[in-house]
Amino acid sequence: MTPSNQMSDEDVEAAVRNELPRLLQRRQAGQRAAAEDTVSGRLRRAVKAMRQPYEQLCEVTGIPFEQLVDFMAGGQLTSDALDRLAAATHCELVPRETDSSR
Repeated sequence: MTPSNQMSDEDVEAAVRNELPRLLQRRQAGQRAAAEDTVSGRLRRAVKAMRQPYEQLCEVTGIPFEQLVDFMAGGQLTSDALDRLAAATHCELVPRETDSSR
């Protein structure tokens, strides 16, 4: 920003007040999605456990930042993107034993 287009303190406060509820909802959705007992939920937990900036993970996996952020908030990724993310987080998908496989 240049000095001529800087926001006033009041404008900044209003922007934060307007954005905060949406951000809190997105965070809660991401927490619920990470808690799922699914492949995606496990992968979300692995991403969080790495504590690596999303930008670095995007660079390694080729997943666009917006898509990774949406996935972490409960969205979906294509199967090839899931594969790349699993590889980057060192996750191995192991099938569960079912009654029919015994």
